[in-house]
Amino acid sequence: CMKCNKKRKTTRVLHAHHIFSWEKFENKRYDYKNGCVLCKPCHHQFHFKYKFDALEKPELMVEWLDDNKNKDIISYINEKK
Repeated sequence: CMKCNKKRKTTRVLHAHHIFSWEKFENKRYDYKNGCVLCKPCHHQFHFKYKFDALEKPELMVEWLDDNKNKDIISYINEKK
């Protein structure tokens, strides 16, 4: 999980989160850089905190991850704006 750094082994506990939402950004749906791996609890916490704002503001994922270790995500968001 990119948030809590726990190692998980199955898709029952790992979720792929779209940085640019599946619904709003059709052209980015299958871009492999448009995802980050979160465990189920962290994924739910993200959407509980940001609700529908996350659909419009991909930069909220950087805020959620709360560190500069995820430079790939930061650069991806900045290049797509």
